[in-house]
Amino acid sequence: MEQPQLQYEFINYQTGNVIGYLSLPANMDKDKQIAELKRKQSELAISNKIYLELVQWHKKG
Repeated sequence: MEQPQLQYEFINYQTGNVIGYLSLPANMDKDKQIAELKRKQSELAISNKIYLELVQWHKKG
């Protein structure tokens, strides 16, 4: 049986384009979830050569 997942999408706030996705286990500790979201946010900002503040995440669905 599959573990429930939380789906997140990362958006370039300046353009409105989705630039990434992340799935996390629903039972993951909130602090660990935030740490993973921030890690992905940093990764996407660097790879897209944009300011960190321009990368926003939203829960999908």
